[in-house]
Amino acid sequence: MIILQFGGNTLPGIRSQEQLTRYGKYLTAQIRLLKRFFPEAAFLVIGPSDMSMKDGLDYVTFPFLPGLRDTMKETALCEGALYFDLYEAMGGWNSMPSWVNADPPLASTDHIHFSHQGAKQVADWLLQAFEAAERLVRSEVQ
Repeated sequence: MIILQFGGNTLPGIRSQEQLTRYGKYLTAQIRLLKRFFPEAAFLVIGPSDMSMKDGLDYVTFPFLPGLRDTMKETALCEGALYFDLYEAMGGWNSMPSWVNADPPLASTDHIHFSHQGAKQVADWLLQAFEAAERLVRSEVQ
């Protein structure tokens, strides 16, 4: 299995639907290139987490994050890859502040990066998803 996680570093620079469309084409090209090298591999695309930017006194989700998530999800599924929606798993729009303010904190005060505890939470979710998929496959085989 090849696991891809893109989008986080790109998000702050996205300011239009045209840029989202270009990003979808870029991701498509990356998946297709890797499929040529690893034709038997399964692919998992992990979508971006919620990320916040300062807006006055508040932290709010980057405006194009839902669009980036939608673009990545559509691209992954069209290319036959699995998709893990980290943004929704976290709680969706404006969920990052609750991660920063959790006890213990699950994200750093930059409202972008996970703390060690937050990274562990995401890893636990991925493990649970893999285990659920394995149970499903086993039940279909029997």
